[in-house]
Amino acid sequence: MSVHGSIITASPNQKPVSFTKQIKQSLRRRLSRLHRDKPALLGFLFHAVFEDEKDIARGHVDAQQGIRPEHLQRFIEHFLEAGYRFISPEQSLAFAGRREKCACITFDDGYFNNLRALPLLEQYDVPATFYITTCNVEKQQCFWWDVVYRERHRRGVDKNRISREQKMLKQKCHPDILSYLHQEFGTDCLQPWSDTDRPMTITELQDFARHPLVFIGNHTRDHYLLDQYGYAETEHQIRRAQDDLKNWLGKAPAGIAYPNGNYSATAMDAASNLGLTHGWSLDKRKTPLPLEDNNPFALGRFTLWGRNDIEAQCEITRSDIRL
Repeated sequence: MSVHGSIITASPNQKPVSFTKQIKQSLRRRLSRLHRDKPALLGFLFHAVFEDEKDIARGHVDAQQGIRPEHLQRFIEHFLEAGYRFISPEQSLAFAGRREKCACITFDDGYFNNLRALPLLEQYDVPATFYITTCNVEKQQCFWWDVVYRERHRRGVDKNRISREQKMLKQKCHPDILSYLHQEFGTDCLQPWSDTDRPMTITELQDFARHPLVFIGNHTRDHYLLDQYGYAETEHQIRRAQDDLKNWLGKAPAGIAYPNGNYSATAMDAASNLGLTHGWSLDKRKTPLPLEDNNPFALGRFTLWGRNDIEAQCEITRSDIRL
């Protein structure tokens, strides 16, 4: 990754940022300085934490956001300097009744590489919540989108074609996705290659969850995209993950992060009926505080990208103006 003037540049594995998007980003940043920082909860989604560019370049996983420790550090420092308090809804929902500026760090899926975030959480004394897909942890299997990326990448397929294939597979039900992977890449394709692409083991998750800054949430049993399923299947996916996590950790989570951000009235009802208190979407918006009339099962989250403009991205999320 490099910086040339004010041009946004990304790692070679990431899609280039178009000129139009760069202009829009610049406008958003300028507007964000006019109206921002009203009392609200700002949720932020992360997936993997890479050691360095070489770790990304190995192609063991779909880098998605391409986040490295230095990006996380700049993000945390930005919001602390802006007067935000980092919280976890798993810790307490007391923030919901207050007028204050809160930020929440969330990691989806349950990658082992998420442990690389812990030194920064300790350094700045901020909590984070990790939403776990329990089947992958139990069976020690890679996540299906990483298999598609890894296998196509090593065959020389370009990123755009891989993304189209992943998007196509998201329209299928989960058992059909697994069948497709086995047919295309072999029955052992879900085996991890390294510490970068594997999920935590149950023992690692148990040790991780004991840390006072680490909180654990529900990300379903099999990473079903819940808006594609009826009540029975949706409830089963959430309940199985609740049961797994309670068996492993001694306590069931209070919240869910909907896989891929896909949710529906059915998914929210199922989560509520199972005793959960909140759910994270991928709707790019703040949640005003106090919570009051806002639905706690449709909390918004922002996605940040491992680029040279990370501070600008942070500033834009603080804005009360949406473009």
